[in-house]
Amino acid sequence: MLRRLGYVAIALSIEATTNRTCRLRNATPALLRRLIALNLEGLHAVLQFNVQNGILLYRISSQIIPFASHPVNRVPWWDEFRADFERLRAFIRRHDMRVSMHPGQFTVLNSPRAAVVEASLKEIEWHIRFLDCLAPDASHKVVIHVGGAYGNKVAAADRFVQAVRRLPESWRRRLVIENDERVYATEDVLAISRATGLPVAFDWLHHTASSGGRLPTTRTLEACFDTWKEGDGLPKVHFSSQAPGGRKGQHANWIRAAEFERFLETAPERDFDCMLEAKCKDLALFRLRRELQRRGMAGPWAA
Repeated sequence: MLRRLGYVAIALSIEATTNRTCRLRNATPALLRRLIALNLEGLHAVLQFNVQNGILLYRISSQIIPFASHPVNRVPWWDEFRADFERLRAFIRRHDMRVSMHPGQFTVLNSPRAAVVEASLKEIEWHIRFLDCLAPDASHKVVIHVGGAYGNKVAAADRFVQAVRRLPESWRRRLVIENDERVYATEDVLAISRATGLPVAFDWLHHTASSGGRLPTTRTLEACFDTWKEGDGLPKVHFSSQAPGGRKGQHANWIRAAEFERFLETAPERDFDCMLEAKCKDLALFRLRRELQRRGMAGPWAA
């Protein structure tokens, strides 16, 4: 059954933010330190808000450390802000929260261009380091996509597998792969999971978009859930509804309660967590909880 329901990055209900940044030309060490301090303070405020509202699953913005993988950021933030991380880590552990991160679309390990792969490794490295500072338990994950096909999907998938196999074990324990709506469908990422050992975060919208609207079966979800091993934490699902009139796979502002109810009916009878990827963020989560309560659905809806 569903254990935790979460949202991505921005809490629209409050003014706290974790996304403060600056222009590259203004990114002095002093300014970066100030922005990082403010973003970590904002993260604490958001986590407090989440706990107060019964939200124990949360994806942290990749903007929290400005220019984290860029040479301009020479601040050893993992060391200088150790006290902030210790406070956040204690809060997360005390409330049994689960946090994650999701590097952007340009984090592509299977690119045929060495420079792109190198940049992607730097992006993954700082995300891993951030979660290591915040939540040593490996159930707190960094989610990545496989990447592109580059004219030869088989070769591109193999490049991804080889790249993952070269990663340090301390990185691999954090990483999760996700199906997408264009290139790597659910069956593709399941095959890559078998080759790499990485768990699969099943994305409902991406699956339905890539399959021509066909809903996943319980067996499909079970196969994804089975990729999560001891130490990985509960299986995770990403859920969003299709944006009306938007491109295939574009997230809607809100979650359609009837669609989410179908998902819950399809899910295997085992514990899992679900991240909502709606554009209205926490507001979409609150609306969905109210609608599910009205429908009499059991679950972690009540704050």
